[in-house]
Amino acid sequence: MQDEQASQAAAFSADKSGVVYGRHAVAELLKSQPDRVAKVYFQINARDKKLLEILLTAKRNRISIGKASNQKLSDLAHTNKHQGVVAITSDIQLLNLEDVLNTPRETPFLFLILDSIEDPQNLGAIIRTAEAVGVDLIILPKDNTAPINSTVHKTSAGAVSHAPIARVTNLAQTIRMLKEHNVWVVGTDVRATKDYTEFDYTLNVAIVIGSEAKGMRRLVGESCDDVVRLPIVGKTESLNASVATGIMLYEVLRQRRLKLQHK
Repeated sequence: MQDEQASQAAAFSADKSGVVYGRHAVAELLKSQPDRVAKVYFQINARDKKLLEILLTAKRNRISIGKASNQKLSDLAHTNKHQGVVAITSDIQLLNLEDVLNTPRETPFLFLILDSIEDPQNLGAIIRTAEAVGVDLIILPKDNTAPINSTVHKTSAGAVSHAPIARVTNLAQTIRMLKEHNVWVVGTDVRATKDYTEFDYTLNVAIVIGSEAKGMRRLVGESCDDVVRLPIVGKTESLNASVATGIMLYEVLRQRRLKLQHK
């Protein structure tokens, strides 16, 4: 029992350097902060019930999984008290939406709301573009969204490590909060009548991007102040979510830079 407690204490200490080890420590991390886990290594041929539970939890969160020898686990954890499992954590730090809204500023807000983006490669590409444009906050729902795993890190080209990201429980409630702070919420939908260039993005604005398959969910769409479309001239029914995000965000940037040039 004392060895296990010592292992957990060491694991949480090691967490600061990017590694968490030990059955209870890794299980708790996966339960409370799955977005912080980039990959979990399990001992080869592990049969322990607790390890299998951790494996299933990692799979449910679509976290990358690896098999390792006892020696490799010891090397990763810098101790032989790893109990057959080592998690590699990412350096992402989630922000609080209310804190961002209450921060004094001289320029208009630009938020990006992602509704049901479940492909990690898409999510990574979107985060890369959003960080490049200077989005103030990328807002992700806690459910129906790809986890921020090693695939997201790779496709974002490292942008996820310093992109401003928040997780929220309810997008409709989040949109109401944004409106209370004078932020216009603009959704995207191929069935909309207004062209995406016809909105004034020099205001405080939040852009909503839905999934490629179904678009925005009904309640999210109904909560928007306005809905715009990206024109489709060919036979393709819709654009890739990351491409649509790039077009929308750079239209915001174009309008804002143009306004500054005419001051």
